[in-house]
Amino acid sequence: MGEYPRTGVRDLVRLAGRLGAAKFRRADPSEALVGWLRDATRRHGSANIVLNLLVRRILFVSEPELSAHVLAGSPSETSFAAGTMKRKAMTFLAPNALTISHDDQWRALRAYNEAVLEPGREHVLHRSVLALVRQAFERPPGGIDDIRRCMGRVMLGVVFGEGGAPARLIDDIAELFAEVGLRTALFGSRKNAVRDRFYDELRRLWRGTKAGEQPSLLALARDAEHGVGPPYRREDVLVEQIPHWMFTFTHSGADLLARSLAMIAARPESLRRVREEIEAAGSLEDAANIGKLRYLEACILETGRLYPPVVQTAHRSAGDDRFNGVTIPAGTEMIQYFPFTNRDVSRDPLANHFRPDRWLDPHGPAAAQYPNLFLSGARACPGRSLVLLVIKAAAANVLRRAEVGAGAGVLAKDPLPFSFPRESLRFGTS
Repeated sequence: MGEYPRTGVRDLVRLAGRLGAAKFRRADPSEALVGWLRDATRRHGSANIVLNLLVRRILFVSEPELSAHVLAGSPSETSFAAGTMKRKAMTFLAPNALTISHDDQWRALRAYNEAVLEPGREHVLHRSVLALVRQAFERPPGGIDDIRRCMGRVMLGVVFGEGGAPARLIDDIAELFAEVGLRTALFGSRKNAVRDRFYDELRRLWRGTKAGEQPSLLALARDAEHGVGPPYRREDVLVEQIPHWMFTFTHSGADLLARSLAMIAARPESLRRVREEIEAAGSLEDAANIGKLRYLEACILETGRLYPPVVQTAHRSAGDDRFNGVTIPAGTEMIQYFPFTNRDVSRDPLANHFRPDRWLDPHGPAAAQYPNLFLSGARACPGRSLVLLVIKAAAANVLRRAEVGAGAGVLAKDPLPFSFPRESLRFGTS
């Protein structure tokens, strides 16, 4: 059986040169990394290459077929499980998180998360969710900080019920998720006291909530716990699912909302089409009307493709695997880096262009060509439908109520820059 090619010392020297040049220019280092990866895959003649980093080897996956193969099945210690560094980093915050679970625990927690988040259908909380969005975005945001605060308010109301949780949890979840990274995986974290205080509050809220109480994800979670079999029907396991629900609103959801607003504001034709669609839809507190905003959703998906709020996912081959004649040995660490795969002009000549219409046909090629905006296969994000509802509703409320302009001249024309211009996240009204 064959093997994937490996990078060598010369490749590392080239990488160091690119990163050094990026630092000198004060440019985004991720752009230098992507440039190096493109050069390395081209020179080695393979979309998938083993990155020999001397102290560690990682299989870089950019071939869509291999990516689909890895993500197709549920995480398992007999096939593909969460990457080692990902698991170590996430263990600091939530050792029982769905994202690092596998086999029976993953199946139990996946069913539990789906019972709460209701993927692929109109969420039972849609009316209260849309009312919370309208209240939070009653005044137009001035930039990303305002958007995070607004999304934080929505998060508290959706997850815990309106007025049910202290506002400090917005800052706590941001501080704790900032710790979930390579540094924590290697050296641990000094934020244990913050984490312990955070969980004390989550347990207090959990114990004070009963199924069927005021609309919230927490009330649904208390109801859904009865469907979780032992040994996973434990307070510590179920409470550790909550941080991901919170973070999706305040980080990845807020980033995607802000970038989408900036992209739409920078494109007069897109702004016109979105506004016409919003006006034709009717009340923004009706989920069916939010569902009519197909072009707005297409703009959001296209923005997420160009500037993904979550840039990577990591897995580990738990057992020997073979794919298309190539052996993937047990223990192989694997990484998929979405800024690379989403901007591959060899597969899509318009990969660097803003083309929201590509998403209007649900059976068109876009979903197959770019499957990992919310991951795919068995590991697809269970909160996709809910977070898209919130983002669409928030964007519609902002764009309906105010003339939104953005410092986004560079976003007005194609091809778009690789890195999202931070100045584009300052909005103004007229």
